[in-house]
Amino acid sequence: MAWTPPSKFIVVLTFLMWAGGLFLLVDLTWSLTGLTYPVIAIGGLSSGEVWFIIGLGLLGLAWLLMFLAVKLKGL
Repeated sequence: MAWTPPSKFIVVLTFLMWAGGLFLLVDLTWSLTGLTYPVIAIGGLSSGEVWFIIGLGLLGLAWLLMFLAVKLKGL
């Protein structure tokens, strides 16, 4: 089974998702920029916890998209 590289669009899209997720995680844990994020409180979770979950979701989706792009022969 041959390896096929993903398209440039998928590479750029996954990089932006990865960078956005990593920025959210680092900024929320270390408070580097001092940004205030919009309040999103879902259920019993605080706004910071929801943004942290969004950051984790972006990192996971970026990994999944790149994995599928390689496995599905150059998506």
